[in-house]
Amino acid sequence: MTRVAVDVHTHLGETGTHVRAPLAEDEVRAWGSTKWNVTAAQHAEAAAAAENAIVLAFDAEPVGVVVDNEYVARAVTGKPQLIGFASVNPTRPDAPSRLAHAVENLGLRGLKLGPTYQHFHPHDRRCFELLDVAQHYRLPVIWHQGTTFTRAAVADYARPMQLDKVAAHFPELRMWIAHFGHPWTAEAVATIRRYEHFYLDVSAMDTRPWQLAQSLATASEYRVLDRVLFGTDYPFATVEATIAGLRRAAALCRNLGIADITDDDVDAICARDSLTLLGLGIRDPERSNVSKEDK
Repeated sequence: MTRVAVDVHTHLGETGTHVRAPLAEDEVRAWGSTKWNVTAAQHAEAAAAAENAIVLAFDAEPVGVVVDNEYVARAVTGKPQLIGFASVNPTRPDAPSRLAHAVENLGLRGLKLGPTYQHFHPHDRRCFELLDVAQHYRLPVIWHQGTTFTRAAVADYARPMQLDKVAAHFPELRMWIAHFGHPWTAEAVATIRRYEHFYLDVSAMDTRPWQLAQSLATASEYRVLDRVLFGTDYPFATVEATIAGLRRAAALCRNLGIADITDDDVDAICARDSLTLLGLGIRDPERSNVSKEDK
């Protein structure tokens, strides 16, 4: 069995409570059914396929999604293999204090941002102010910087290259781009290669074998294959489906002669110690994943 050390990209949240229109309706239009409908118990069961999993809150009210920080903190409490990440929309007037609260009182250990969903440009002053807080607490940041199925998103904010200025301003901040920045995967690779603490994940690419094959080939050509992280985007994909998708894409690379991506390369992505790379290798024993109000 292939060892998966860390799934860096998982979601939970229930339709009607955390996931509503317009995104919930667009899910049905795009996929034929509602996929983002997962309880904390269902998530924990699926997450057990990896040794560790990052669990993302998502403050994306403009598209109908609010998986709040408190909910994620409760879901990961008492489960040391699960690492909760906060999400704060930088456009909120109290965004910096919300993030500080999520760290200090809820024990969350990273930040999820999605400009296309949260309706802010990555170069927005308010975004930089929020990233100042992330830098203060040494929080890794995951970016959804790529396309999406919902028509409520702002496509103009989605290009990976817009993070070049962000990475230049925060060179010590550990960050990664989700979904290889699809469909702009080469642009995502070109963006992260210049910054040593910038990474990519393969989440939700298992159903796009040609795009994933091209992405792996480009990462190999630019010598950043060692900065590709394993992620599923659960519930949109599982650990098993993601491994199978990586193996299929690697075989496609070899069969077409576009890159020599081996099964050993796939195993290395799966076994990668992403927690250490992202500065999450040591858990602070003074912090719990439950709010002071819940104690």
